[in-house]
Amino acid sequence: MDLLKLASSVVGDVTAWRHHLHAHPELSGQEVETSAFVERMLREMGADEVRRAGKTGVVALVRGVRPGPVFGLRADMDALPVPELTDVEFKSQHENVMHACGHDVHTAVLLGAAKVLCGVRDRIRGAVKFFFQPAEETGRGAKEMIAAGELDEKDPPACVAALHVFPGIPAGTLGVRRGAFNASSDSFSLDVIGRQGHGAYPELCIDPIAVGAQVITALQQLVSREVAPQDSAVVTIGTIHGGVRSNIIAPDVKMTGTIRTVRSRVREHLFEAIPRVARLTAEALRACAGVEIREGTPALVNDDGMFDRLVSVAERVVGKDRIVAFENCSMGGEDFAFFTERVPGVMFRLGVGFRDKDNAPLHSSCFKVDESAFAYGVAALAGLALDVCR
Repeated sequence: MDLLKLASSVVGDVTAWRHHLHAHPELSGQEVETSAFVERMLREMGADEVRRAGKTGVVALVRGVRPGPVFGLRADMDALPVPELTDVEFKSQHENVMHACGHDVHTAVLLGAAKVLCGVRDRIRGAVKFFFQPAEETGRGAKEMIAAGELDEKDPPACVAALHVFPGIPAGTLGVRRGAFNASSDSFSLDVIGRQGHGAYPELCIDPIAVGAQVITALQQLVSREVAPQDSAVVTIGTIHGGVRSNIIAPDVKMTGTIRTVRSRVREHLFEAIPRVARLTAEALRACAGVEIREGTPALVNDDGMFDRLVSVAERVVGKDRIVAFENCSMGGEDFAFFTERVPGVMFRLGVGFRDKDNAPLHSSCFKVDESAFAYGVAALAGLALDVCR
């Protein structure tokens, strides 16, 4: 079976679906029109048991003619709160909302894989289960689908896979990595409490802005002095709010930040170290500091067996010359990690970069994709499904 040829036969549909989704983006948890559109397309192509999972998640199956394993394929559907600055004809019709992370491509490509698999049911043993997931950007969507029982109660998959577009490699190439693929993504808030007063008399006050600057400096040393050089980690302060006037020493300063790690032991260490460093640094300067850490998504780690299967399938379906091995783990977060925590899984990158022009990064208002990549994404997903369910 020439899967790339089959995938190419549905690229017209995939492109039209992607254009529709791109023009009508919806934010996390608000994917009402998107989920209705996905349901309609799945029913039209003849998918089995199309249903909702939670408010805006959609699940469907393609059942084979013989019993066998269930294999899960997942795509995320939500957009970002950014204005679109591209010149495409199908640009966003919703002000300040854009598919700047390629989730419209993920959804359309997975619909394409579903259409291909609907046409080859006689080759499927078991079933392929499709997860169209909401709210990836907020880290809630995967947990909502899992809470609905889709991983362990209703046709539980034996293994799962997903792709993510990536403009950093040429269109139609597949980026792969064994082991850790995405870092964990956690957030924290940090309050420094001082003593308010007149800016001309600092000796009568405790300046939380000056203390906060020292806290930030101390936190930056955590990665360089408390994390081993071979372990990847990031601690970033993203916002600082304090003060109301140039000649008033503020009563407090509020900050927020993010923590990115690859290893669980490093994550646990930073959860302990950030409050410790903030508190002791503030105390040394007569102030008080408190930290609240909010757990986000864990690190996404590709299962060894699924990684080997992916590479084997990709070599057969798209060719060795289109496989790009990544040396480093991405420090971006990905809530597909909640799937791979519970079920052996693998994620890969679908190259969508233009070869003859500059490529805007993910989450940019100028993000665009080379649509010649679509057939390769469809073929890789369908090929994995047929390999598992053979």
